[in-house]
Parts: sequence; C-alpha cells; structure tokens
Amino acid sequence: MSKLCWSILFLFVASFELFSQTITVSGKVIDKSTGKPIERALISAKRLKDNRIVAFTQTAKDGSFELKKDIQPDSLNLTFSCLGYASQTHRILPKNLPLHIELVSKNFELKEVVVSPQKIMQRGDTITYLVSSFSAKEDRTIGDVLKKIPGIEVLNTGEIKYQGQSLNKFYIEGSDLLGGRYGLATNNVSYKDVASVEIMENHQPVKALQDVVFSGSPALNLKLKEDAKSRWAGTLKAGAGSPELWTGEAFAMRFKPKAQSLNTYKGNNAGNESLEMNVFTSINDFVPIVNNQSPSYIQVTPSSANDIGSSRSCFNQTNNLTSNNLVKVGKDFDLVTEFTGSLDRRESEYTSQTTYFLGGNQTLVEDKTENARELKKALTGKLQLKSNQKKYYLNNDFKLSYDRRDPSIDIRGSYPNTQKASIENWKINNDFDILRRVGDTFFTFRSNNEYASKPQYLMVTKNNLSSVSENIGLSSFYSSNSLDYTIKIGKIWIQAPIRLLYQFKSIENELDTITNGLNTHKLKIDITPSFQYNLNDFHFSLSGALFYQTLFIDHQAHQFYGANPSFSINWVASSRLKLSTSASYSKNLPDESLFYHGNILNNYQNQTAGYIDFSTGKSANFSLSADYKDVIKTLFASFGILLAKRQNTKIAGQDFAGDNILNYYYPGNSNTTMLSVSGSLSKGIDFINGIVSIYPGFIHNQSSIMRNGIAIPHTSDTYSFKGRINSKINNICNLTYEFSYAYNKYQMESNQPYFSSNRLFESLKASFSLAKALQLSYTLEHYCNELTANNYKNFILSDVSASYLPGNRWELSCGVRNMLNEKRYSYFIGNDLNTIYKSYRIRPRNILLSATYRF
Repeated sequence: MSKLCWSILFLFVASFELFSQTITVSGKVIDKSTGKPIERALISAKRLKDNRIVAFTQTAKDGSFELKKDIQPDSLNLTFSCLGYASQTHRILPKNLPLHIELVSKNFELKEVVVSPQKIMQRGDTITYLVSSFSAKEDRTIGDVLKKIPGIEVLNTGEIKYQGQSLNKFYIEGSDLLGGRYGLATNNVSYKDVASVEIMENHQPVKALQDVVFSGSPALNLKLKEDAKSRWAGTLKAGAGSPELWTGEAFAMRFKPKAQSLNTYKGNNAGNESLEMNVFTSINDFVPIVNNQSPSYIQVTPSSANDIGSSRSCFNQTNNLTSNNLVKVGKDFDLVTEFTGSLDRRESEYTSQTTYFLGGNQTLVEDKTENARELKKALTGKLQLKSNQKKYYLNNDFKLSYDRRDPSIDIRGSYPNTQKASIENWKINNDFDILRRVGDTFFTFRSNNEYASKPQYLMVTKNNLSSVSENIGLSSFYSSNSLDYTIKIGKIWIQAPIRLLYQFKSIENELDTITNGLNTHKLKIDITPSFQYNLNDFHFSLSGALFYQTLFIDHQAHQFYGANPSFSINWVASSRLKLSTSASYSKNLPDESLFYHGNILNNYQNQTAGYIDFSTGKSANFSLSADYKDVIKTLFASFGILLAKRQNTKIAGQDFAGDNILNYYYPGNSNTTMLSVSGSLSKGIDFINGIVSIYPGFIHNQSSIMRNGIAIPHTSDTYSFKGRINSKINNICNLTYEFSYAYNKYQMESNQPYFSSNRLFESLKASFSLAKALQLSYTLEHYCNELTANNYKNFILSDVSASYLPGNRWELSCGVRNMLNEKRYSYFIGNDLNTIYKSYRIRPRNILLSATYRF
C-alpha cells in the first residue's frame, strides 16, 4: 500500500512539472515615434480565463523589464500601459521572448475634478463654518443660515447662543461695529456676501488680558467675501397688499479696511416685528459693572400671545431707522458712532380668565376683555473712541437715550376700567476705561457716570365714573470709579481692584391729593482681591469682594459690610472637551426699588406698598457645565446645571379686596430655591444631508407667599424639549422641521393636588426651486394647547410664498399669511399661584406683494 501511495504522488508531481513551469518574461518598452525608452510603464500579467491580475512590474529608466511567475504556457496575457500612451495587450509565447514593445502616444481628456473645502474647520479655539455648505436657495440673510449651523442656536428673540452660552461679542471683519445689536446684521446682511462664520471659544475681548483673564464665553465673527468689501452693498424693498398693507425696507453696508458702515430702515403695518434694536451683548469689554437701573413702577403693558408672537396677535405700524459707523483714526484707534430711532403704534385684543389661589380652597376668578393701544418712541445716540492693543487698552463711550411709552387699555368684564399711562426715560452716561500693561503688571482705571430721569404717569377710570391719577417723579445720579493693580507672581495672577461708588436717588409720588417724597444717598467702597492660576489646560480663579456701604435716608445713616466670595475652575481637557464649575456666596443688601413712602398704584388692580428695611439676606449659587464637539463628525453637545438658593429677611404678601390687590412686604424669613438643567445636541446626518438639533431642559422653583394672611408655599416644575431638523433633500427641495414641547406642573403645599398644562408646537417648512428663477415656500404650523384638564385645542396656521428672481438683483414676491383664516388663538398658562386662560384675536388672511432690489 505504501508503495502505491508513493507512486501516485510521484505521478502527480511529474504531471505538475510537465504542465507548469517558472518562466521569465523580459523585454523593453519604447516610444514608437521617437524610439526613446519609456520609464515607469506598467506591465500587468492577467489570466486568460478570468482576466485577473496575478503579477505586475514597471519598466526601468532604459525601458527594460523582467517578470517571473509560475505559469502554465499560453495561460497569461501581458498588458502594457503608461499615461499619455495607448495601452497594448500581448500573449506570452516563448518564441516571442524577449518582447519588444512600441507604445503609441495618445491624448486623454481628463474629467472635471471638483475640490470641495471642509464644511467645518477648527484651528485652536476657533471654529470656522463655510457658509456655502449650509445655505440654501430659499435663504436670504445670514440669520437664515445661522439657524442651520450645528452648535449654534438662534432664539425667538434673535439672541444667538453657541453650545448653550450667550455671545460676549459679535464682530464683522473683526470689528465690534454694532455694540451688541447684532440683529441688525443677522437680519439684513445677505448670506451671499458672507464667506464664513467664525466662533471663537473662550474669547477674551481685551487683547492685553488674553493670557491673564480666562473667558469661557464665545464670540462670533462674520468673514465677508472679497467682492462684498469696499463697496456699498444692500437691498431696497417695497410692498403692498390687502387688507391695506404696506412694507418698506432699505439696507446699505460698506466694509472698507479703514471704515465700516451699516444702515437700515424698516417700516410696515403687516405685523412684521423687528427685534433688531435689542442689545444682546455687553458693550463694555470688562466684567460688567452694575449700572443705575430706574424701575418702572407703572405696569401697564398690552398683552401679546406666547408662541405665535406679536407679529400675528398685534396690529401695528412700525418705523425703525439705524446707522452704525466705524472709522479707524490713526493706527490704533476706532471711532464708532451710532444712531437709532423707532416709532411703533400697535393695537391688540384678547379675552382672559384668571384664577387666583388664596390658600385652602379659596379662589378669586376674574374675567376680562382687553382692547389695547400703545405708542412707543425711542432715540439713542452714541460716540465711542476705542483702542485695543496687546499692551494698551482705552475706551470712552458716551451715550444719550430717550424712550417713551404711551399705553391705553380698555377693560371690560369683572372689573371694567380704562387705563392711560405714560412712561418716559431720559438717560445720559459716559463710560471710561484705560488699561496699561508693563510686562506682567497691569494698571487699570475705570469711571462710569450716569444721570437718568424717569417720570411716570397713570390715570385709571373705573366704571366710567371715578378716576384716580398718579404722577411719579424719579431721577438718579450714579458714579462708579475704580483703580485696579494686577501683578503676576510665578504662575499666579493677583488682582486687587478698589472701587468707590456714589449714588443719589430721588422719588416723588403723587397719588391724587397725597404726595410722598424720599431722597436716598449711597456711598460704597469695595475691594475685590482675586487670584487666578493657569496650569496648562486648567484655569483656577478665586475672588472675594469685601465691601462697606452707607445709606443715608431720612437724615439717618445705615451701614453694611461683608464679603462675597466666589471661585471657578475651567478645564480644557482637549480640543473637543471643556469642563467648567463655579460657586459663589453673596450677602443680599436691601432692595432699594422699594424705598419710598406710601403706596404706588401699578395699574388698575395692583398697588405696592413701600418697604424701607435694612436687614440683609444671603444667596448661594453653584454651576457645572460640559461642552463637547467633534468637528470631523459634525457633533456638538453641551450640558449645564445651575442650583441657586436665596434666604430673604422679608416675606412677600398680597391682600385681595374686590378688584384691589395690595402687594407688600413685612419682616420674616423666607427661602427660594431654583434648579435648572439644560442641554443641547447638534449632529450632521449624511443620510438626510442635514442637521438634527435637540434642546432638553428642566427648571424647578420653590418659594412661598402670604395671601390674605395665609402662608402658601408652592413649587413649579417645567419640562421642555425642542428640536430642529434641516434637510437638503436635493437641489429642488429643502425641508425644515421644528418642534417644542412644554409640560408645566404647579403645586401649593405638599398635601394639595397639583394642576398642570401641556403645550406642543411643530412647524414644517418646505421650499422648492422649480426653475432657475422660481421658488415656492410653504409653512405649516401646528399648536396643541391644553385649555383645561385633558381638554386640548388644536390650531393650524399656514403661510405660502412665491418668489421670481429674473436675475441676481431683482426679486418679485407674493406671500399669503394665515391661509386658513384662523380668527383666534387660545392657550392656558400658570405661574406659582395663578392660572390664566387667554384667547387672542389674530391677524386674518392677508396678501402682500413686494419687490426687492439687491445692489
């Protein structure tokens, strides 16, 4: 048997050797036209039966090649190829070896190659978003694009947040032209003029402090395209429609290397509410100083609907004019001027039912229908000179402002009355800051001075019979001056600012025939030593404000002193992860807004009694936050938690007597607690070619109040969840879906049943580019509000618009709002001890035709 096996094996090996052998294929490759050898030509050996490559080699400088392979004769083809030459294929035949190959030159037309830059790029603490990667044809302004960028959230108010944090600066081409009114840019600058959006994390606006004072706040910078600089660019828009609608807009900007200008005019009676006048960031680059705040004692304000906003529930006529200009003076100084003016007339009408919980099973129910009118005027002017260098900082900001509100409200129902009010506010202030750095030593001087006058008037007529009038004269002067010395010892920065503050307030209240007056003088000295230690990616900060304050009231002096310590730790763990925590303790000084004699009539229903008390309370805060981002994966996430506790030495009380509510305070201990948890998550999804963003939140409040002599502790919990999905389906259709859900729970005392409310909002916007010049957009809004327990009301609001763009400059549009012609919008809300059902009259179906010219 063994001999037989060996014999079979021998025959197998012999047959293999007979049909398979190692052969060497060699030869030379030359150019047929020139006869020159071709270097680096590719030779591939492919099997005949399946065309699979089993071996390959390249030619040497002299065009020669050699390839060895165990093959069966006539089983392979050789393919010769080289860029710029036509390929050739030859059978391997021993009689033809060595091979002599002549390649023929051939021209090849290369296919078009498109090189696309990254959508998001990161360099250090700066994140750069390419605008063209997030924009769509239906977008008009850079604000439309910002809503689609991961990590960035644009609130309904117009405020911009990055990773849940508010901006501390908004720049255009690196300059702070708008002083916090960045809605003027986001709502007007065309996205086609912006190349990229930069987010600068941990932005320190004062260059001299960039390696000293750690800032955990972000800033945003718009980088313009080259063709949008050094020329006037903008838009002109005019429109008219039914019923009796009109709109007009003008926008012009120019950003030259040494001068910048941005100007706007917007007017309409179509319900378009402008939020561009709001200031979202601090004008001062330093840590804000608490300026003089004049309270509005008269609280007569027309109501507007939540969610749908005043643009649907108010009938208005609005005019806004702004002009912001920056000129570079010399080499290092910026001269900034600002002018804003507004005139706003609006009307609204709504019905409501308010339930006041008085403790136990007692309640008070008020029904009313409110017809309101209001005229608002405002003017501001600013002149600022600023220099921001690595060794030197100077800023002088002079500002004048005036605003006036004249509301008039007619109320029918349980307590019919008419209210007419006037609230004026005159203010002049100057802020001066200078900083000088010498090595690791800083000298800083700051001076903030302000004079304000706020006269207020109210007349209430009840049942068209008796009237009561009130005049409040309120004026104040505020002056804060501080000197700061900062030095570095080792790796520790030591700062010791000393501040002297003086404030004078005068209030005179005339309620019918009774006149009360009070003057208050305040003198305060505080020293705030702080220590900051920077160790690689860790930033530690510890400070403690030591203060001494004297109040002079009614020819008597009252002294206060104490310390307000705080600390913070920031850890930049990596380019992706940042962790922060902070804690503070403070002594709460008396509430000076309550320093007056007698009662002040706030509106037809509420009066507030003056409370002059010099006892102090205390408060403590703790926060923790985490930010994570992965630019490559287009992932941005943040989480934050805030716990605040306050111990007061006064107790708030309310006494109800018919249509009168007396608000007052009396001595006693009371505590309030607030817990807030928030988060955000934005992720780019390739499957939908878009961005998904979600924002969960939770707020818990715990407090107490006295009503008709009964102590009522109460708690409220608010759960919220909102999100947004942007999807570029193709070149024709884009979809945007938004949703928000809020659940509110209110409970009085632990043994009492609670009441709650649910509210759901969702919106779907579909935009279509049917042709090169034609665009259609349809928006569907769905509101589901819980009006009473388990009783839900659905509201559908829909808008449609069509735009024809015959070229790059002109746009003709037609828009229809509230297509289904809904008449009213209703919802239920609750606060700590009240529940309110509201129903608003909203704008009917309307049509607006407009023409826009871009230059």
